[in-house]
Amino acid sequence: MLGELRRLHAEIAAHLDELDALTAQPQPPMDRLPAVRQALTRASRARTMLLERIYDRLIAEAPPPRKGAIEALRAEGKGSLITSTRHIGSWTLRDIAARRPDYCAASATMRAAMRERVRNEVRLIYPLLSNEAE
Repeated sequence: MLGELRRLHAEIAAHLDELDALTAQPQPPMDRLPAVRQALTRASRARTMLLERIYDRLIAEAPPPRKGAIEALRAEGKGSLITSTRHIGSWTLRDIAARRPDYCAASATMRAAMRERVRNEVRLIYPLLSNEAE
C-alpha cells in the first residue's frame, strides 16, 4: 500500500508541476492543458480510492492522538473532491482562454491545496503504513 501511495503522490506532484509550468507561460498551450488536467484527475482519483479502501483500518490502528487527525483528513478529502469537481467543471477550455488570469489564480489555489493535502497524507499515513510488507 505504501509503495502505491508513494507512486500516486509522485504522479500527482509531477502533474501539479506540469500545470505550474503551463500556467506560467504567457499563453498556456491549450492542446496540452486538457491532457494534464485529466491525468491529474485520474491520479488524484486513484489516490482517493486507495485511501478510502484503507481509512477504516488506519483509523482503527492509529495511536489515539492520530485517530482524530486521520478522521479529519478523510472528511476533508470529501470536501476537496467536491471543490475539485466544481473547479474542473467551471473552467472549460473556452473559459480558460477567455479569462486566463482568473483561471491561473484559481488553478494556483487548487494546486496549493492539493500539495498541502499530499503533505498531510505523507505526515499522517506513511508512518502507519511503513511497517507493512510491500
